[in-house]
Amino acid sequence: MAPVDPRLTIARRLVRAGGVVLGLLGLAHLAATPHIPALIGGLRGTPDYAWALGPTLLNHVLVGLLLLPLGLSTWIAADGAHIGQGWARGLLAANTLAVLALPVSLVVFMRGGAYYSSPLFVTGVGLVAVASLLMALAVGWLLTRRAG
Repeated sequence: MAPVDPRLTIARRLVRAGGVVLGLLGLAHLAATPHIPALIGGLRGTPDYAWALGPTLLNHVLVGLLLLPLGLSTWIAADGAHIGQGWARGLLAANTLAVLALPVSLVVFMRGGAYYSSPLFVTGVGLVAVASLLMALAVGWLLTRRAG
């Protein structure tokens, strides 16, 4: 039996950790949802509040729910029985591109300083940064290894 490439072991662990972080980010997103009305509370009593509340809550819940299968599929693809297979590598590459878009989106759309005073938001930003870094490193290592 051929020795296991240590980079594969490291990549597998990083990808699995990234999957866990994505799942935690999804749960944090869902946990933060009840705090949304207070965040836009300055609009309360105006037509803008009623117009913004529903779509904002829906968006927050959908993102949280979609992060859960993103994390799970990342975790599954990193399983030792799958990580060297083409489908798993393709899935990891696609998931990594999606995850790398998250910090860019945060920088582009969340410019207000008030967001960064929220502990849940700062936690989410930290989780996004960690997941992005872990997955980019792992997939970079995997793509340098020939499929086995």
